Amino acid sequence: MFASLTKLRATPATPDAPPTDVAPIPAVRELQQRLFRAFEAPAPHAFVARFIVLNLMGAALILAAWAEGLLYRPYAADSSGMCWLITVLFGWGLVCVLRKDWQSVRWAGNALVYLGMVGTVLGLIITVNELSGDKGQAFEDFKQVVSSIYIGSATALYTNLLACIGYLWLGTNAHLLARQEV
Repeated sequence: MFASLTKLRATPATPDAPPTDVAPIPAVRELQQRLFRAFEAPAPHAFVARFIVLNLMGAALILAAWAEGLLYRPYAADSSGMCWLITVLFGWGLVCVLRKDWQSVRWAGNALVYLGMVGTVLGLIITVNELSGDKGQAFEDFKQVVSSIYIGSATALYTNLLACIGYLWLGTNAHLLARQEV
C-alpha cells in the first residue's frame, strides 16, 4: 500500500479531460509519513495488553473446566506426578512469553511434547506392570489388574492431554504475540 502511494503523481489536467481527485505530491508524502509513524512502533504496553487478553480467554476455559469438575481430574488420576511437572513447565513457558524469550518458549513447548510422550510410556508401563502370567484366577487378582489398567491408562492419557494443551497454548501465544513458531 505504501509503495503504491509513492507512485502517485499529480497529472496535469487538460482542458477537455475530467478533473482527477489525485492529491498533490506534498499531501501524499505527509500522509505517508503519518502512516509510517503510526505503524512504526507499537505502544510500549500493547504487548502486555495482548498477552493479558489472550491468556484471559484461556483462563476462562480453565474456569469452565473447574466449574464442570474436570480441572483436578488429571492430577488425581496421575500417580506418577507427571501432570504436575507438565503444569510447572507450562507456567514457566508462559513467564518466558511475557519476557519475550522466544527461544525458551520454543524449548518449553517442545519439552511439553516429550513429557507427554514420556507420560504415555510411563502409563503403559504402570498398566503392564501388574499384568503377569502368574496371577491366579481369584477375584482379588482381577480387581488388582483392572485397577492397574485404570491407573496406567489415566496416567498415559492425562499426561498426554495436558502436554498437548500446554503446547497449543504456548504456540498460540508465540504465534499471535510475536509471529514465532514453537
